[in-house]
Amino acid sequence: MSVVAPGARPKSRAGVGARIRGTVPVSVLGVPIVVAAIVIVGAVLNGSFLTGANLRAILLSASITGIVAVSMTAITMSGNFVSLASSQSIMLAAILFAAAIGAGWNVALAILAVVAALVLTGLAQGLIIAAGLNPVITTLAAGAIMFGGVSAITGTNSVVFGSHQISWSDSQPLGLPLPIYVFVAVTAIVSFLIHRTVIGRQVLLTGANRDAARVSGIPVRTVTTIAFVIFSVGTAIAGILAVSLVGSADPSFMGSLTVDAIAAVLIGGTSVAGGQGSPLRSAMGALILALIDNIMVLNSVSIGGRQTIKGAVVVAVVIAITLLGRKEAR
Repeated sequence: MSVVAPGARPKSRAGVGARIRGTVPVSVLGVPIVVAAIVIVGAVLNGSFLTGANLRAILLSASITGIVAVSMTAITMSGNFVSLASSQSIMLAAILFAAAIGAGWNVALAILAVVAALVLTGLAQGLIIAAGLNPVITTLAAGAIMFGGVSAITGTNSVVFGSHQISWSDSQPLGLPLPIYVFVAVTAIVSFLIHRTVIGRQVLLTGANRDAARVSGIPVRTVTTIAFVIFSVGTAIAGILAVSLVGSADPSFMGSLTVDAIAAVLIGGTSVAGGQGSPLRSAMGALILALIDNIMVLNSVSIGGRQTIKGAVVVAVVIAITLLGRKEAR
């Protein structure tokens, strides 16, 4: 016997029927279909697209944005919109890690310190939002505080590793850069947390109907805070990996990441209203963005043209996936 929380929306007959028949809902297949279509277009437009070196470059490009997008999915699914402090969070993590390594810290200790610092920022934001403040205003303010604080300390100068080296920064097990493996691991872990644990089910229920979740005994404030902590761990990991690839960071580091990460989450079909989504599909959303960018670079599209085309494709993909979901729910 199944129990529906008071006020919660019942599952659509189409979705239930699909599960009974053992088929996959069209909205779930939408993102992989888009990925396949873009790969075909890329292969047709440029013969270098499907080379091993280019595919590695695409996966590497998707990995940093993907880690942040996958981690942000928990926030969006919990009904707290998105984090507008993604770029500033990854910048803070990158500069802290570069500063620690430059000062001669042990790598493991530096990683733990960065993760702890970012968790504190996420915990603070989560607690404030859980207390009732608007997530847009809160994360926007948090980003401004982080950017302003770092800029005041560094004077907008780059923080570098100096003579210290990170042994694993150039590691390529089986020919693939390490960030790709971390991207896959983070996606698997967050997917497990969301779809296979109690806290994941609480995230879904909180996003679907906050009042019903509260009446059902779900600790909504705790769930909100945990979602932001998950996001903060993801940005810490992404920042560490990103700065390890280049060896330095400044306050403008990864400045466009917020927009790309949000776009990846939306392309993946996660509902901005909460209660629906998938970390795996957010990861594929990041892959879609990387594929589009790569195709345009290979075909010598200007920077302005790339931004315009990418924006148009993102809007088209989001609309298509949304319409498929609505059609399926009827």
